Order: sequence, then C-alpha cells, then structure tokens
Amino acid sequence: MKTTVLPRLLALLLMLCMLVSVFAACVAEDDDTDSDSVSDGTEADGSSNGAPVDGPETDENGYILDGVDITLDREISILYSQHIHNDICPKEEEVGENVVAKSLYDRWQNVQDRLNVEIQWIPEPGQWDSSKTTFAQKVQTNSETGSAFDAVVCYNLLPGLMASKGLLQNLIESDHIDLTMPWWPQAYLNEAVVNDTLYGIVESSSKTTLNHLHGTFFNNDLIEDYKLTSPYEYVKNNTWTFDNMMALIKDVGSDKNNNGTKDKDDFFGLVTGTEAKIETWFFAMGYRYSQKTANGEIELLLSDSNMMIEWIDRFNDATATKDFLIYDQNGHTKAFFENRAILYMTSLVMVNSMISQEIQMDYGVVPVPKGSESQERYISNVANHHTQWCVPVNAYDFQESTAVIEVMSSESYRTVAPMYFDTCVKLRYAPDERLYDMYDMIRDSITFDFCQTYTFVFDSEPRGLITKCTKGTANWASQWESVGSGFESGFANILTLYGLG
Repeated sequence: MKTTVLPRLLALLLMLCMLVSVFAACVAEDDDTDSDSVSDGTEADGSSNGAPVDGPETDENGYILDGVDITLDREISILYSQHIHNDICPKEEEVGENVVAKSLYDRWQNVQDRLNVEIQWIPEPGQWDSSKTTFAQKVQTNSETGSAFDAVVCYNLLPGLMASKGLLQNLIESDHIDLTMPWWPQAYLNEAVVNDTLYGIVESSSKTTLNHLHGTFFNNDLIEDYKLTSPYEYVKNNTWTFDNMMALIKDVGSDKNNNGTKDKDDFFGLVTGTEAKIETWFFAMGYRYSQKTANGEIELLLSDSNMMIEWIDRFNDATATKDFLIYDQNGHTKAFFENRAILYMTSLVMVNSMISQEIQMDYGVVPVPKGSESQERYISNVANHHTQWCVPVNAYDFQESTAVIEVMSSESYRTVAPMYFDTCVKLRYAPDERLYDMYDMIRDSITFDFCQTYTFVFDSEPRGLITKCTKGTANWASQWESVGSGFESGFANILTLYGLG
C-alpha cells in the first residue's frame, strides 16, 4: 500500500519528537463501541472554536481568557462518571509520557492554583445501563443530607434525568459562566437554553466532546482502485449528500466469503455501527426529534408521521443494498482496517485505534453527508459518552461552583483542545493536509436536540423507536400509535420544568 508524504515536513518533525507516546493511554476499543452506546463550534465572532482568537483579553498564545477573578480557599468536591476518568481527571502517576493525559492533568492543577482550591474527584458508575439511576440517586441523597457536591460532570444524558427530578440549579443565574465564550458551543446553547433556563452544559473543548465528533472515513487506495470520485471533491462542490454517497458506492459490495449471504465478512462500500450511529444518520440528513420555534418554545417532531416514514424509507432502501452494512455486533472497525470497506462512518475516537494498532492506511475524512444539497450545513449530533457539567440544588455555594466550571472549561479550551485536537488528531496522524480543513468542518457541524437530552426520562427512548424501524421489527405508524400519547405526555412534563407547561 502506498504511503502519502505529509506536507509541512519540518514543522511535523519537531512536533513528532514531542508526540512519540501521545496516545499510549488514550486508546479506544477496537470497534469504537459507544453502542449505547460537538458543538456547532462557531464562536460569537464566527471563528472556529479551536483556533486562537486575537483580542485584548488573551494569553501569550492568543487564546481568550475567562473573566473569573476570585479565590475560594476551600475544598471542592466534584462527582463524575467513573467510565470517563482518563478523559477528565487522570492522576499524576497515570500520565507518564502521554502529552494529552498531561494536558488533562495540568488543566485541573491550573484550576486549583488559580482558585486556591483542592479538588476532590469522586467517581460513580453512571451511563446507559442501570447505573444511571444509582448516579442520580447519589446526587439526590447527598442533596437531601446537606452534603451536596459542589459540581457534577457526567455522562451526557444524566443531567436531563436529574433535572426532571428537581435536582439541578439553573446555570443561567451564574455570575461567572459567560455563555458568549468559545468554550461553550453555541449550537448546544441554541437548543438547551429554554425560557432562560439551562440545567446542564457541554464544553466545546473537552476531550469527551472532541472524541465523539462524527465523520466519514474513507480508504484512498480503494477509492483509486475502484476509480471512484474522491469524497473531497463532493465536499468541495457542496454535493456530499446521502443519495450521492450511495450512488458513489453503488454495486461495489461483493460476497467476499462466497457463502451467498450478506454478512460481516464481505466487502462493502460503507460500514457503520449500530443504534448510536443510526441516530447520527438521522440528524445528519436534516431530521430532528424536536425543534425550537421562532417564539422560543419547543416543538415535538416525532409525532410527524410523514417526516418519520420519509426518513425510515430512505435509510432502509440504502441499507437493503449489498453495498451498506450496519453491524449488529462488533466488527465494523475491523472491516475498515482490513480494507473490506471503502467508507466508514464513525466518531473520531477511531483515530486512536488506528494509532494503537499501527494501522498503515492512506485515509481521508469528510463530514457525515447531508440529506440534500439545499441543507445549509453538515450536521452531526453529539454522540453519547461526551460529558456535561451541572450543579446540584443544595451545593454549598452556587456561584463558587459555577466559577469552578467556567475556569475548568476555559482551561480545556487553552490546553486540552490545542494539544489533543489541533496537534494530535489533525497533525500527528493526518495522511495529508486536506484533513486539516475537514476536521475543522466536522467540528463545526455538531448539533444537539432538546428531546434527545431527555432520553432517560421517556418510557420509550427516541433512538430506540427509530432503530426498531430500521431493523424491520416495527413500522412507525403502529409504533407511534402505541407509545405516542405517553411520549407526548412525558414531553409536556419536561416543558413544565422550563415554565412552558
């Protein structure tokens, strides 16, 4: 297999000297298995949220400084989802020579020094499975006993569950969180701030957010072997759409193991993972669970049967071909690494797997394709496993808690994102410089959905509803007839939290 020569050789040689062990402790599992498994990225001034911004309040590298100017002189307790330990608070002895881990460790050390606090990190299981209820219960119990945590940083679907139980404070009332700053993604705020209320907040520059940006990887060698137009050309011409992608790989699939069945050992034009990825396709093609209206209210769109059936039919027609396989189990990453798939839609955490397994591939990356050329921009929902910050109702001092959150997030913007995303992902393992612009475009494509953030509150999870229809185990009309009234009732209860009931 041929190797692409990286441009900007002199700069990269200097960079690589520092990055020999960069991803030693940041390796994803083989198959990017967020099977339950970031931000719009656009600043108030229109710049990409990873780039230095010139201005009077910047550090020596041109990155904006936060406006927090207080000292707390006390211990701060932060409850966090245990499974994201290495992406939030690695211990000094866990850092070693890993420069990304060091940036994460330095981040919270800098916060301690600036605010004169000692941060106590308190781990607790809590993600998609039953541990989500125990996590919320721990927050509730501590609040009731008067020993509430100062702040919580957790699995992205937990704040919605905790807010529905009345356990969280409104972050809009903070004197320290400045929502115009680049470490807070505007696309999230556009959806999450409802009636001047915000219960959980996403960092645009945290490692968990950057890890779960979605893109479409492709094998340049296979593109050439099959004499296909490069996806880069489609993006350049604003024609990278779902239909054009399927036309690109039409009839390339083959029964590689000659067993007469379409299965995981065959050759495909496109592979992807299961439920979490199906949801990504749904949003990328311009569909939504809910939307904010012009007057600031939230409208549930799942009840629009025509819209839902339209998407389901489009997606099922594509997956029915021999060219597209959705894996119901692990193996999608393996198929791409073994040159049995031309395209692979997944999150950028897959780059870690390429590095750890020393995969030598001339690859490219483009955004997840749009639903149509008229769609204004590329869209990718925030994948599960990213984190959100929130403050319990009985925190010792709400303003002090939000000061910690603001400083922690601004430190991510200045230390973690430049090292992890700009230096490592974009430079350390990019076959050619065309990827630099693509990664920025992907970072700017992220969107959020208000209804999705409250997934744990519904008896029927929205993602589960669409997944059943794409697997052929249900049709939308009959499914919505059985669960729709309960779903709409749950949604109405959520709106009551925001004074819209």
